[in-house]
Amino acid sequence: MRFCPLVLLATALTAAAADKPATSAALWAEYAKNPNAHSHVPNCSFAGYRYSEVPLPEPKVVANVKEAGAKGDGKADDTAAFDAAIKKAAAAGGGAVLVPAGTYLVSAPIRIHASGVVLRGEGAEKSVIAFEKSLSDALGKLGAGGGNLQWSWCGGLVWVGPGDVFDAAGKLTVKDGDVQSWEYWRPGAKLADVKGPAKRGDLTVTVDPAAAKKLKPGLVMMAWDNPADLSLLLQMAGHEKMKEYDWAKATGLTGRNRWDWPVEIVKVEGGTVTLKQPLRVDVRPEWNVRFEDLGPCVTEAGVERLTLRMKPHKLPAHLKYAGWNGVYLNRAAHCWVRDVTIENADNALTHAAAKNTTVTGLVVRGGENHHATALRVGSHDNLITKFRIESKPFHGINTEYLSAGNVWNDGVMVHGTFDSHRAMSFDLLRTNIVLEANDGRPGGAGGAGPFLGARVVHWNLTLRDAGKDPGLYVNQPDAHSLGALVCVRGPRCAANAWAMVPGDKGCLVIDEPKEPAIKDLFQAQLDLRLKGGK
Repeated sequence: MRFCPLVLLATALTAAAADKPATSAALWAEYAKNPNAHSHVPNCSFAGYRYSEVPLPEPKVVANVKEAGAKGDGKADDTAAFDAAIKKAAAAGGGAVLVPAGTYLVSAPIRIHASGVVLRGEGAEKSVIAFEKSLSDALGKLGAGGGNLQWSWCGGLVWVGPGDVFDAAGKLTVKDGDVQSWEYWRPGAKLADVKGPAKRGDLTVTVDPAAAKKLKPGLVMMAWDNPADLSLLLQMAGHEKMKEYDWAKATGLTGRNRWDWPVEIVKVEGGTVTLKQPLRVDVRPEWNVRFEDLGPCVTEAGVERLTLRMKPHKLPAHLKYAGWNGVYLNRAAHCWVRDVTIENADNALTHAAAKNTTVTGLVVRGGENHHATALRVGSHDNLITKFRIESKPFHGINTEYLSAGNVWNDGVMVHGTFDSHRAMSFDLLRTNIVLEANDGRPGGAGGAGPFLGARVVHWNLTLRDAGKDPGLYVNQPDAHSLGALVCVRGPRCAANAWAMVPGDKGCLVIDEPKEPAIKDLFQAQLDLRLKGGK
């Protein structure tokens, strides 16, 4: 008997349409049955400091910038006092550096290179750090070719991360033209090969029992080879239709030979290794998955209860920014930024190779800027919550370069958009956010690959001023491969998405006239895991 393929296809499509959940409640019920391996909704409940299982800590004060000589009068240069107080806290094994009420002028970046050190003000309205020099002025211009400056997208005047990119005199060791590569994780020696197979969503993997002796509970690096057959990238891309992407031009992805995912080992028994969180992608023999030493990383550091004020300045031509940048979290894990206001920044808050950080109570003010927030180069499981963007970013809240597991929730954006600088971030949530004016735009070099990867979910969003391109990037099904748009109030963009294969890629679209019963998907996922034992 011969079958008509068109009939079979029509039958399959009809069945698929019937299987799609019609309401947010139905989708949630479907997710809750198997949260680690849902086809469209990723489990992002592990995002944030210590997996959002405990409140942010309150380490005791061990140093005070005024006791170290700072005046806080808005006139004297207090740079040396900040440096001395931070070194004192580092020598004590960590603790808070108090910045009492006042305005402190500084002329160089404030660098936190030791774990456990927290820069703490007495409140954003009381403790103000006023920066007198940009990164270009303080550290020198860092070129990126074509007259562009790397400070346009990286570095910060409060720099949290290992000090291995600075020499003993505090000078940057990174060279002109060494674009982006210095920001990545720097893993160490291989500890054990991971035997396949294992599936996305699994919590255990296997290794040779002899090699398992090198493993112990704690944070390590899992690394996957990125083979020429694109099989790893295609799983991250999601829908079968993404095979049609012009991958030959995506050299920013195909030219990097590995994908790094820091993860905590909970238990090792024989050859079985239990992970804290479920796998984001499969383990297959051809991907040569292994455990490695994490490499240099700062943990338990924080910046809190301060205002960081840059000099007011006119925004220059795109990518020619001098580097009036706020907080930079580079190779930082289980760190936080709490109740910080950032004014007049080119880039207010940037993650690069950051893992499980929490940013809460962030306010960005002051005219135009480049990025309000940016998650770059392999930043995973970070939480940006209770934020307010009052400035006008050229882009908005950004994610890029195969970052996964990140969450933005409970925020208000007066301007901007849901930016991706391409390079296929995947498994992410944006939920319970109000966007007043969708007037930003995405970015990313032409070789950076697709706009987004699989399982990107927008849930309970309000888009008020849709701008000249209604719904673009925020409520645009064509941008989502096996993702979901759930209760996004505002016009929908029917156009083909930028930097994606055009056409239906399995995005679930669920419209409800009112707020869904679950208003914040991240909080619901977290509650399910902590209270439901999932």
